[in-house]
Amino acid sequence: MKAVALTDVGKMRENNEDYFILCEESALYVITDGMGGYQAGEVAAEIAAKNIVEKFNEKSALGVEEKFKAILEKANEAIISYVKEHPECRGMGTTSVLTHFEGDSFWVVNVGDSRCYGIRDNEIIQLSEDHSLVAELVKIGSISVEEAEKHPDRNIITSALGVDRQFDIFIRQYKINDFTHIVLCSDGLSNMVSSLELLELIQNTDFYLVPQAMVDLANHNGGKDNITVICIEL
Repeated sequence: MKAVALTDVGKMRENNEDYFILCEESALYVITDGMGGYQAGEVAAEIAAKNIVEKFNEKSALGVEEKFKAILEKANEAIISYVKEHPECRGMGTTSVLTHFEGDSFWVVNVGDSRCYGIRDNEIIQLSEDHSLVAELVKIGSISVEEAEKHPDRNIITSALGVDRQFDIFIRQYKINDFTHIVLCSDGLSNMVSSLELLELIQNTDFYLVPQAMVDLANHNGGKDNITVICIEL
C-alpha cells in the first residue's frame, strides 16, 4: 500500500482552509475542510485533524465503530472549546473524511461532504455519504445524482464538526480486495471534477502524479474552492 497527497488553495480563495494528515504507521488517512472565513476555518480543520489522529493513536477498549464516534465527538468538543476561548472564531467548523486500514478491510468515516471514493476495474464508487442538502434531495427522489453534481445549492452541508454538539456521522467497513485505489478529497475537488473524470485520471496517470493531475483539472474547471486529495494504491 502506498499513499500520495496534495492540497492547493484553488483559484478563487486567498487562504487554504483544508488540512490533511497521512498517518501511515497507523494506516490512518484524514482530510478536513474548514469553514468560517479567514483564519477560523483553517483553525477548525487543523484542530479536528490533529485531534482525530491523536485520539486514534491512544489505547482504547472500544470497538472500531464506537472508537471513531468517540474520537469525532472529542474533535467536535475541541473546536467548540476553542471558540469559547476565541469568540472571534465563532461560526467556524469543519467537515471531515478519513479511512483506516485494518487486516483485510478498511473503514470509511465522514462528517459533512468531504468524500471517499473506491476504484475497481472501470468503476468508481462513492464510499462515503454526503451530509448535504442535495444529498437529502437525492434520497427523497427530488433530483437525480447527475442533477446533484451541478445543483446550485450543492455547497450547503447539513452536518459539520464544531458547529453543534449534535452532528451526523457516516461509518462503514469495506473489503480491501474489492478495490485497487482509494481517493479521499475535499469538495473543492468533487465539485469541480466529475467522478468519471477522477476515474480516468487514476487509470491514465502515473500514481505519484495523480494528486497534481486532479488539482490541475479542478483548477482548470474553475478552482472555486480549496482542493485537497489523498490517493491510496492498494
